[in-house]
Amino acid sequence: MYKAVLFDLDNTLLNYSASELESMKRTCKDHDLFEDDPAGWSSFWQAYTEHNARHWFDFVGGGSVKSMPDVLKFSFRDALAGTEEHLHERLAATYWQYFCGSSIFEDGAEHLLSKLAGDYALGIVSNGIGEAQRGRLQAGRIADRFHSVIVSDEIGIRKPDARIFQQALRELGASREETLFIGDSLQDDYRGAVQAGIDFCYYNRSGSVLPAGVKPTYAVTHLSQVAELIM
Repeated sequence: MYKAVLFDLDNTLLNYSASELESMKRTCKDHDLFEDDPAGWSSFWQAYTEHNARHWFDFVGGGSVKSMPDVLKFSFRDALAGTEEHLHERLAATYWQYFCGSSIFEDGAEHLLSKLAGDYALGIVSNGIGEAQRGRLQAGRIADRFHSVIVSDEIGIRKPDARIFQQALRELGASREETLFIGDSLQDDYRGAVQAGIDFCYYNRSGSVLPAGVKPTYAVTHLSQVAELIM
């Protein structure tokens, strides 16, 4: 039925949240922050994640934050109020280096890719930063599995815009009817697949109840179920 399988990357194939946490812990250790201070770490991490989300959405929404280094620098600045700017810049650089080399797989992801490789043309469609996404694919030694890797910041189009999927289909040489897209976001992945006319497999790892009117082609709670559905 399908000739091509497209994947979202973050929290579908690679565990973004785990990579983010691991990279931050390594960054703080390198800069001697929060050693033997679990309460300080917890307070910082909560503040950082809130500020980071705010600056990220400002950046991707075309707001006042103009670059990924600024997203990180401003997030550290706001989470570490009263510290000097040069520290924020060093922390941002260290964190980014670690994050771009971090590749923590979702459970079952490696096995699924191994099963699909050879039988399907595989691709990535990601809302992210190319340097990070490509670096993480290389770190996980799976970059060569994919015939197409489309990252939003490299082409100036983000999911759920149908055009980002159309670009992937052109690179894979597959039609909409021949393609399945797998992702974890109803906002970006499901809506994008619907707009592009592509079948969608919802990776619902939490097993949450779907909102009214949301009808993915398939829904799975573990990636191992994907192969059972399409092979």
